[in-house]
Amino acid sequence: MRGAALKIGQMVSIQDEGLISPEFAKIMARVRENADFMPDHQFDAQMKNNLGDNWRDKFADFEMIPFAAASLGQVHYATLHDGTRVVVKVQYPGVANSINSDIDNLTAVLSVVNLVPKGAHIDQALIVAKKELAYETDYIREADSQEKMRYLLEGDPDFEVPRVFRELSSRHVLTQEFVEGDPIDEFDDAPIELRNAIGLKMLKLCLRELFEFQYMQTDPNWSNFFYDTKTKKIKLLDFGATLDLTEEFSNNYLQVIRSCATADRQAIIDASINMGFLSGYESDIMLDAHCEAIKVVGEPFAFDEPYDFVEKAAYKRVAKL
Repeated sequence: MRGAALKIGQMVSIQDEGLISPEFAKIMARVRENADFMPDHQFDAQMKNNLGDNWRDKFADFEMIPFAAASLGQVHYATLHDGTRVVVKVQYPGVANSINSDIDNLTAVLSVVNLVPKGAHIDQALIVAKKELAYETDYIREADSQEKMRYLLEGDPDFEVPRVFRELSSRHVLTQEFVEGDPIDEFDDAPIELRNAIGLKMLKLCLRELFEFQYMQTDPNWSNFFYDTKTKKIKLLDFGATLDLTEEFSNNYLQVIRSCATADRQAIIDASINMGFLSGYESDIMLDAHCEAIKVVGEPFAFDEPYDFVEKAAYKRVAKL
């Protein structure tokens, strides 16, 4: 299984258990762990199409066995002639052209097996997925996004964005420097002090992206964020789903957060209408439910003391509304 359907499966598999059925989560987790590699002949053809017939000469060493296979491509270790260690992401042939059909097929399967809870609004989510997956198959766009985020975070002691090698990248091949670290979800059993430190850095990144940069990496896959215990930095990877945010969006989002912190119901409604979350013609019952859900999500910003996200279990409380 490859392509957009696998990408959706990977996204679903990391969601909170309250949002999808346990059966579906198990299936998608198994899918996430079993992406297939390209056969050597197919891989060689893809590299020649993107980096030229002499692509091997551009590397001092290239490991043909990929160390990871994802939904849209596979990733290889390599070394440049100056000794620089790099990773090379190579997209599966035809993936970009099959996004719509893959997602339509997945939608049909979901409707038949009834594995997604009622009220999950998956149709709208899949429409957005088609648009964003088209972005993710354009590695030139991703290289642009990665370089922009590298510039925005330059000098920040908490984050690092690997360098892109443009001369070894194309629309379907992306080469970047190798970085040390481990996915942040591998630290779930670490001491609470370390987990809090990682969580604080991630929250800082999210807020800077939303309100300072107005530029956000929107793919929530934990493997896109590596923590280096030596440097205490989070290394950011995979910028295919990076999006520009408008100033209007950021301002309205900030207004929602402020309104949650102050429990200002009307301000929540006004900002939600401006953002398109509400039409302004909802019933009082619908407005009450919406405001309560928004207040739960914004609750952490209403407290000065440390907030326990696990104990509060926001997603479960929202699901009960």
